[in-house]
Amino acid sequence: MEVSFLGSYFRSFPPKDKPEFVFVGRSNVGKSSLINMVTGREVARVSKEPGRTRAVNYFLLEKKVYLVDVPGYGFAKVSKRERDRWRSMMDHYFRQRKDNIAKVFLLIDGVVGVQKLDRVMIRWLRYERIPFVVVLTKSDKATQSEVSRVLKGVRECAGSVNVILSSAKEGRGRKDIIKILFSLEE
Repeated sequence: MEVSFLGSYFRSFPPKDKPEFVFVGRSNVGKSSLINMVTGREVARVSKEPGRTRAVNYFLLEKKVYLVDVPGYGFAKVSKRERDRWRSMMDHYFRQRKDNIAKVFLLIDGVVGVQKLDRVMIRWLRYERIPFVVVLTKSDKATQSEVSRVLKGVRECAGSVNVILSSAKEGRGRKDIIKILFSLEE
């Protein structure tokens, strides 16, 4: 797959000439790893330390769609001032780009499950009427009972939203995500 890193943005963004697919989730949930798995290349920087994505990172996939990697929410070893700056940047991003966002991939850890901030994000996406799909990451590390528990938690707070089980390590979920990216599936 042809993919290129367009840049890191804080206040201004690329032209609204292609649909945007946004990868959102808690810090260290695997957003960058998932982007790398989907594209088949290591284009997004992966770190074991939460909070390394500090800007809105754009990637151009197949010259057709933007993949957007945003800072994670939740635990990150940064100051309150930095977290407030991220929040402001994210509010600005979603206000500016809402009409260009084709879908949000809301990543939830397949072992840890739905957390308070994930619930907040689900409510906010529904309130803003931004289409989203839940991606359970790290499913290779989860037992079947953990996956069942997490799926139940997703259904309780998100209803009948589409859920994709993924594993960046095993490539699980890649085909499902690619279908969504290229509008072969809604």
